[in-house]
Amino acid sequence: MFNIPLTASIALLALASVAIASPLQSTTLQPRQATLPPTCTDFYSPESGNVCITRPTNCLANYTVTPGESCGTVVDRFANFTATDLYAWNPEIRQDCTGLRAYVPVCIGVPNYVYPGLLGPVFGGRKATANRTPVPVQPGIVANCGAYQYTDSKGEVSFAQLLSSNHITQQQWNTWNWPGKDPKDNWAVFAGYWSCIALKQ
Repeated sequence: MFNIPLTASIALLALASVAIASPLQSTTLQPRQATLPPTCTDFYSPESGNVCITRPTNCLANYTVTPGESCGTVVDRFANFTATDLYAWNPEIRQDCTGLRAYVPVCIGVPNYVYPGLLGPVFGGRKATANRTPVPVQPGIVANCGAYQYTDSKGEVSFAQLLSSNHITQQQWNTWNWPGKDPKDNWAVFAGYWSCIALKQ
């Protein structure tokens, strides 16, 4: 379990009160209706079609996603958890973040959470190993990926740099990140996503 300093607890609770106080959230979070499955959380969002939301029962703070937001913008807004944590607390958003939906509240904090210093802030070129799969990963990425590298919204690192610094070919990268597609074709690196740069040994 995570250990959290008292000051971090206070900061997280402060964030919770700020998030809940927004007009958008006070009107979109509604008590869970008896007709929804028991596995749903205590909240649902009428604007998003009453979707079932799965999150920790001990969630301390919720944030209602606004139109046009991504996992990256939600993480940047609060800057005290990673996209990987956001996914762990909200598995319905999926590892490629395609499940993040406007007007659907997401959990942004749990008790005893500590910001992971090893992952830290994400920047272009940052690498991560498979012991904690980062989020978001490219859609369709292979399940046996052993290492990842992040490409930011400005395209840093470039695709050529990504290949040369990791000593891999474009065909290898294509096979790991676009499995089932022609590995000799030119496939895109998604900006703001982690791509696979090596398989598990």
